[in-house]
Amino acid sequence: MTSKKSEIPQNLLEALHHSEEETYLEYKGDVSWSDRKKKLEIAQTIFALANERDGGIIVIGVKNDGERIGLSQENFSSYSHDYLHQYLTGKGNQPIKCKLEKFEYKEEKDTEDKRFVFIQVAESKEFPVVYIAQTARIDQNIDTHPNNIGLRKGALYIRNKQDVGSKEIESAQEWEEVIERTYRKYERETIRRYETLKGRDNPYDSELTI
Repeated sequence: MTSKKSEIPQNLLEALHHSEEETYLEYKGDVSWSDRKKKLEIAQTIFALANERDGGIIVIGVKNDGERIGLSQENFSSYSHDYLHQYLTGKGNQPIKCKLEKFEYKEEKDTEDKRFVFIQVAESKEFPVVYIAQTARIDQNIDTHPNNIGLRKGALYIRNKQDVGSKEIESAQEWEEVIERTYRKYERETIRRYETLKGRDNPYDSELTI
């Protein structure tokens, strides 16, 4: 039997055991939120997942090959929902809906609990999420060049479908997919708002009184 298994929601448990990364699923190993390079990688993935259909999940404590190594206590403690939201606030053209949760988990083969962090990212409702803050360099002591950019001002990030990971949008085909998805999202949201308003009284149906 596993320990504390019931505490982990089924969708997160499935992500933990999926064993390989997908466009909706990213693994990070035993990394700390205070590691600037890893923090920027996680933030870029959050922006990218917000631009994917149905969003996605980041699992921290799992290697890229799916090995569930868990986090050290120090690295585990470096993450919090508040830290994440404080960092993301004001960095996008719209708020990003995401939730950070932390769990300890033990499998039969384990002698003790392993620690994992899960970040669930919701798909943006209508328009693509764009990074609008100042360009963030990985090494702040080195001039800006392509390999030293963690997040670029004005960039729109998506998930790479060929070599799974997060990337800045580039090709015409990628733009076409984003435009098509944006149109469909806007259409769905417009219908949702219309259905919501249908049940309300139209304020213009009544005469203006003084």
